[in-house]
Amino acid sequence: MTANTEEHQLRRLLHTGTGSNTITLRGGAADLDKKELEPVNSLASAGRVNLPLQHCLAAERGGLADRRALLLVLSGCLKIDCKQSRTAVYSALPEVIQSSEEYFEFIFYHRKVFSKRPHGMGAGMRRFISKWYLSQDPYDLALEVTRVRSRHKWSHADLIKLARVRTKDPAVSAVLMAVVRGLGAAQQEFRDKPEAQPILEYMTCVKEINSCNEPDAAIRLIDKHSFDIDCLPTHLLNHAKVWEHALSRLPVRGVLSHLRTMSKRGFLSSDTSPVLMKVLQSIRDPLALAASKLQPADILTVIAQTEACWEHPPTPAHRTKTQSPAYVKIPSPHHSLVTGLHKMLVSSLSHVPKVPCSVLVCVDCRPTIVKGCWGLWSLKAVKAMSLNILALMKGGADVTLTTIGEDKLMQQLQLNTTDTVDSLANRLEKVKGGTIDPALLMSWAREGSKKADLVICMTDSHSEVEREELWTELELYRNTVCHVKFIYCALSSRSLFPSVANKSDPFMIDICGFGPDSTRIIQAFAKECF
Repeated sequence: MTANTEEHQLRRLLHTGTGSNTITLRGGAADLDKKELEPVNSLASAGRVNLPLQHCLAAERGGLADRRALLLVLSGCLKIDCKQSRTAVYSALPEVIQSSEEYFEFIFYHRKVFSKRPHGMGAGMRRFISKWYLSQDPYDLALEVTRVRSRHKWSHADLIKLARVRTKDPAVSAVLMAVVRGLGAAQQEFRDKPEAQPILEYMTCVKEINSCNEPDAAIRLIDKHSFDIDCLPTHLLNHAKVWEHALSRLPVRGVLSHLRTMSKRGFLSSDTSPVLMKVLQSIRDPLALAASKLQPADILTVIAQTEACWEHPPTPAHRTKTQSPAYVKIPSPHHSLVTGLHKMLVSSLSHVPKVPCSVLVCVDCRPTIVKGCWGLWSLKAVKAMSLNILALMKGGADVTLTTIGEDKLMQQLQLNTTDTVDSLANRLEKVKGGTIDPALLMSWAREGSKKADLVICMTDSHSEVEREELWTELELYRNTVCHVKFIYCALSSRSLFPSVANKSDPFMIDICGFGPDSTRIIQAFAKECF
C-alpha cells in the first residue's frame, strides 16, 4: 500500500480544505484552520521548501482546487524560512488573486498564519499590497474599493495605510486618498489636477448614491453610471423599482445570492412582479450561466434553499422561535422561479469540467434516502446522490450504477443520458434495497473483473461497515484487477466514527454531508489531483 505522505495530505488539503481522510461538507463555506498547514511545515522542515508552492500552482492550473485552501497554503508558504521561496510566492500571488473578495480572503488567512507581531508585514507583503492597488486602472480601482469596502474586519483604508501605498499618478492617488481620508479631502488636495477630476466625479456619484434617500434619484444614478445593487444603502432595497433597474447590472451568481433578500421583501411572490421577471430573464440567459462558472451543485443548493423558503433546520430552538409573535416567515416565491432554477440546473450540467474516467457507484436504496442532507437539511439525500452521479456522467465519466437488494445480492440499475436529477431520484426511491456492504461490492467487482478508476458508496446515514474486510477486498482488487480509489459518502451524517477510510491509505476518503463543492471534490479525486 502507498504511504499517506505529507505530499498526499497537502494535495488533499488544496482540493478539499482538509488534510484528513474525512471531509465534511455543508451548504455554505466555512473558514479553514491554520492547523491544516502541518503538511506544509513538515515539508519545509525536511528542506523541501519549494514543493508547497509547486503543488499550489499545479492545483490552480488544474481548475479543481479549493480557493480558500489555496489562499491558506500560499499564506503558509510565506512563513517558510527561505527568501527565494517567499519571493516566488509573491510573484505568483497576482495571478491567483483576481478579485477584491479573494484579496480580502488572502489577507484574512495571512493574518491567521502570522498571528504574532509584526504579523508578516515585511517589505515583501507591503510591496504585494501596493502592487495590488497600483497595478489597476484608476476607474477599475475606484469601482473595486467602492464595490467591496471591507471583509473579515479589514478595510481598504486599513491596508493602504499599513502598506503605505504611494504613487505619482494623480488619478490613482485621488482614489487612495478618498478611501483613507475621505472624498472631501481628496477633492481639496487634487482640485488643480485635471487627470484626477473624472475619477473624483465618479466617486462623488458613488457617495451620492450611498447617501441617497429617494428611489427615483437612485434609479437615475443607476441608469447613468451602471451601479449594481451592492452599492445601494439598505433602505433603498425596500423599493421594487430600484431592484428592477439594478438587477440587470448583476452577474447571475450575484442574482442568486440576493434571492433571499428579494423574497423577504415579497418581490418574488407574484407572477406579475417586474423584479421576478428580471430575475427570470437573468437565470434563463445561457451566456450569463456560462460566464458565471456555476456548477450543478451550486444551483441545486440554491433550489433546496428556495423551496424551503430559506428556513433553518427544524430544531426545537427554531420551532420555539417560529411560535413567537415577532417571527415573520419569508413569503414563498412564485413557482416560476423554482421552475426556472430547475431548467438552469439542467443547462449547467453541460458546464461540468471534463474528467474522463470509469466509476462504479453503489447507492443505498433503503427508504431512508429521502432524509435531508447534513449541511443542507431541505435537500433529500437521494437528490444529492442523483446530482453527483449525473454530473460525473456529464463530465465524461463512464458510470456503472448498482445497489444491494433486500436479498443481499448486487443489482445493476438503469442510467440514461436523458435522466434529470428528479427522474433519477424518483427511480432510486422506488428500488427496494438493503444495507450497502462495501466489501461485498468490491468482491463482486473483483470476481466479475469490472475495471474502475473510482468506486463510490453512497448512503444517507452511516451504517456499520466491516472496515478490515473492506480494506482487504480493496487490496485484493488492486492486486488482481487494477488500481482503484474509494469514496464512502454519508450524505445525512456530520461525521463517521469510526471512519470507513483507512487513514494510512491515501486513495480512500470519506465524505459527510453535501455542499456546492461535492462534485468538484469527487472529480478532483478521480483525476488524481490528490
